[in-house]
Amino acid sequence: MVIQTANGPVKGVTGKRAIHLMEEADRKKVPEIHEIWIDIGAQSKKEALERISIGDAATYDHEFELIHGSIGTARAFDNKVGAYVVGETLIRLSREPKRTAAKVVAVATSQEEIGVRGAIGSGYSVDPQVALVVDVGHATDHPDCDNRKYGETKLGGGPMICRGPNISPKVFDALVKAAKKLKIPYQVEGDPRATGTDARAIQVARGGVATGIVSIPLRYMHTPSEVVDLEDVERCVKLFVEFSKGVAKGDYRNW
Repeated sequence: MVIQTANGPVKGVTGKRAIHLMEEADRKKVPEIHEIWIDIGAQSKKEALERISIGDAATYDHEFELIHGSIGTARAFDNKVGAYVVGETLIRLSREPKRTAAKVVAVATSQEEIGVRGAIGSGYSVDPQVALVVDVGHATDHPDCDNRKYGETKLGGGPMICRGPNISPKVFDALVKAAKKLKIPYQVEGDPRATGTDARAIQVARGGVATGIVSIPLRYMHTPSEVVDLEDVERCVKLFVEFSKGVAKGDYRNW
């Protein structure tokens, strides 16, 4: 683990009693949060508090690594790759010889996982006519994921374009059209309910926003070793650029 302190990072490990010293029942038990500690090599509480402070954030010490070709692993690909996509989209649009008809605004929101709180404020303040939300989506191409239950989406299969009652059909069609124009692979993700993304706040901001969702296929979500194909990330950037270039004035005013 790495604890982020005011004086720089402090390394530590999560401790657990050796299996040799456990009873049989203890070996099968999954520890709860209060039963886990981070050992930073301190000899006392006083020494520990000289090096760290209450409230310092701790993260897994898993850095980015390419494991094969364009397949990479890292902690928090969800949703660092999404932040990269929107930022890179702006950079590439700024280099286009022709300006877009639409004003393009990129927002990196906070607290999406605990109530889309960042999206509520940004959706209201930006007041867009059309919005694209980028997040990671579940790649189901690994041994213990039932495709009959969770659908069939794969790493390297291209961006996952969401379709469902909470997605603007016009935005969905425009994204598919852009993917076909670019000749990049894409996957359709069906979602019958309000999605677990910022889209569920943005789509109902003010008088409503025509909203679409594009997801980057990812394996092992919410673990320290998430896996994505960087080719899918690049395709997502290209898709966002092409979609933005295709928005004409007034396209989504009466969506």
